[in-house]
Amino acid sequence: MKKQGKIASRTVLGLFVMGIVLMVGISISIGMPMRNRVIETYSDKTYSYTAAAAEFIDGDTIAQYAKTGQKDAYYEEVSRYLTTTADHGGFDYFYVFVPGENELTYIWDADLDPNEDASQLGDTEPYSDENAKAEAQKLVEGTAQKEPHYFKDGEAYVFTGNTVIKDSSGATVAIVAADLKADHLLANVNKLIMGVVFSSLAIMAITMIFYYTYTKRRVVDPIVKLQKATGDIVDNIGRDTVLDVDIHTNDEIEMLAHSIEKMDNNLREYIRQNEVITAEKERIGTELELATKIQADMLPNIFPAFPERFDFDVFASMTPAKEVGGDFYDFFLVNENQLAIVIADVSGKGVPAALFMMMSKILIQNAAMSGLSPAQALEKVNTHICANNREEMFVTVWLGLLDMQTGMLTAANAGHEKPMVMQPQGDFELFKDRSGFVIGGLDGVRYRDYQMQLKKGAKIFVYTDGVVEATDATNAAFGIERTLAAVNEVKGGSPQDILTHVKEKVDAFVGDAAQFDDLTMLCLEYTGTQNEITMDATLENVEQAISYVGKYTKHLPFGHKELYHIEMAVDEIISNVARYAYEQEGKVDIMVQSDEKGISITVSDSGIPYNPLEKEDPDVTLSAEDRGIGGYGIFLVKKMMDEVTYRYEGGKNILTMRKYYPQEQ
Repeated sequence: MKKQGKIASRTVLGLFVMGIVLMVGISISIGMPMRNRVIETYSDKTYSYTAAAAEFIDGDTIAQYAKTGQKDAYYEEVSRYLTTTADHGGFDYFYVFVPGENELTYIWDADLDPNEDASQLGDTEPYSDENAKAEAQKLVEGTAQKEPHYFKDGEAYVFTGNTVIKDSSGATVAIVAADLKADHLLANVNKLIMGVVFSSLAIMAITMIFYYTYTKRRVVDPIVKLQKATGDIVDNIGRDTVLDVDIHTNDEIEMLAHSIEKMDNNLREYIRQNEVITAEKERIGTELELATKIQADMLPNIFPAFPERFDFDVFASMTPAKEVGGDFYDFFLVNENQLAIVIADVSGKGVPAALFMMMSKILIQNAAMSGLSPAQALEKVNTHICANNREEMFVTVWLGLLDMQTGMLTAANAGHEKPMVMQPQGDFELFKDRSGFVIGGLDGVRYRDYQMQLKKGAKIFVYTDGVVEATDATNAAFGIERTLAAVNEVKGGSPQDILTHVKEKVDAFVGDAAQFDDLTMLCLEYTGTQNEITMDATLENVEQAISYVGKYTKHLPFGHKELYHIEMAVDEIISNVARYAYEQEGKVDIMVQSDEKGISITVSDSGIPYNPLEKEDPDVTLSAEDRGIGGYGIFLVKKMMDEVTYRYEGGKNILTMRKYYPQEQ
């Protein structure tokens, strides 16, 4: 964990850094201008003296002295002038020379140092370096800039100044040069700067101590108290005592302390209220969870719903937008030959819609079970709801009655979505029925029945508007066209396959958008009462026979062992018919029936009359050589099935095998 710094130490560190910055700033702001001013003063001095000497000296005499090397009275006069001027100005060197290509020739050199001989007329000396040579060339050419020229010699600065001497024609014939040593200039300037710095540092130190003392008393200590107070709020939030922050600074910090005290009181009150609200929410959540379970239990939710029935297959699902929903579906047998299917959508959502949904479901089921047609049932339900509907809620309903012997579906629509119907070898299409007014909207409304003939293998898909009106993040709706496309993509699947696929398509379309409405669907497949198949009696069709029987047995309460026995028995009997019943070609019929006890499988053929049950069972206690060959297949069938009977009737061999559901231990 990163170590937290303290505000007091940070304040001291900040003041120290600030002092260093100020000290450096003062040093630079005072020292640099002072240093530049001294350099400028000494440089101007050298230039002014050499300029005066250049004016005094007659340039026309330079060439003569340089050529003859002979001195005269004027030469001596100039020598005295240079010596006097240099001595007066405090120069170390004051001389006149003629610049050459690689060396300079002295004309005059002031005799200033008794310990050092001055250069004489005509003496030559090479340039000290290339820079000196280049500077002399610029002076001759007139391109030299007037700027400070100096160099460091130990602790002293040496300033140099140069001025050209011209003859009467204006040509440069010589150069006057002066060297001025400013002894200990750098040391003196540094001493002055350090004096200013130390004075400033002392003032700043006193100021910083005072400022820190004031800041600590007026800012740091109150902030530390605030920190301890806020820590106490966090660590002891459940205390009963009132928080007291003892700060009296008469400024914003004191106002902050009062705000923290007020915040503590409000926070503790909020927590007390929140505990009450949380407990209430938990209670409501528990009740909603229970309501969700109750609602789910009220809807048929065990599939396959009618495992003993082979004439239809039905599957339904409801996904509420909230904990409980207003949509509902239902299916139930009115009698042995009539199946009622219902799908409905109650106005609103949540608990009120769920209560209205439960009432509507019970009323619709009671009306349908009383033997009324769908239209009559809806009229009766509408009358009941309108009689006591102060909340003015309503429900859209689609109710259908399927005659499973004929496949005739009679239905009525009370403001609900139109169904989608698929006939065998066709596609799902929107069935444009005539829709009546919603249930609960207006008393005395009449509804109209309509019929559609479902052929064996037909399917009907009904749904609520939560499917077609499901929207994505851009508020685009899933729509009828996408719904039709989705059901047709799996039209050959079971009702469960169709609903699962549509739900996946809707979820993929909606994406991360919130579910706006309940999502409810129901799909029914009508297979008809005929549960018999006829096929060629060949060994190649044995698998087809097993698959046909498995279609019915997979929904029945058999274990893996019983299903295996049934499959082996069918395999044996159909194989025997294929091998022995006919001399050439023939047919075999398979009929499957089930009841509350188990399943019956009847196999009939028009082949040679033969009762396989008359064959004596093999003695399994004998060796294989003594038992002989044959008789084992029908023996295994009798062992694996609970009952096996045979009769010859109407020119057919009729073998019936029966298997009972396993008994619970």
